[in-house]
Amino acid sequence: MKRFLFVVMAVLSACGGPMELEADEALQPQEGSEVTAMAVCTASCPGGTTVSCSGNHCEAVEGQAVMCDGQWKNCPSPQTVTFYCEAGNTLLSCTGFNAHTLQPLSSKVCGGVSCNGVDTYCPAFTDDRECF
Repeated sequence: MKRFLFVVMAVLSACGGPMELEADEALQPQEGSEVTAMAVCTASCPGGTTVSCSGNHCEAVEGQAVMCDGQWKNCPSPQTVTFYCEAGNTLLSCTGFNAHTLQPLSSKVCGGVSCNGVDTYCPAFTDDRECF
């Protein structure tokens, strides 16, 4: 073992010793080379949702979209829902990221709309009519 170590030390000395790289040089890719690694990008969207994707190259644009390997994935768009109320002959409408119509609340309150967790019901019948 001593003989092998001596030979290695002699060769290193003959070549000028071990080559030391600066810290920045050791971490940087050489010109013309490509470094790829799997990445995950996530962007927060309006309405409390998120979009994400994974790929070799990714980019996130907060509040709008993410892009992985050239493919864009957009934040969801707000939806508008409308419900006709027989009581009062009115329309209820709202726009939001989590938008849907509501089922009847009772036999006198026939439904409504909900956007982003805010529920709005139709007025109740004040006569003998009921929801159908």
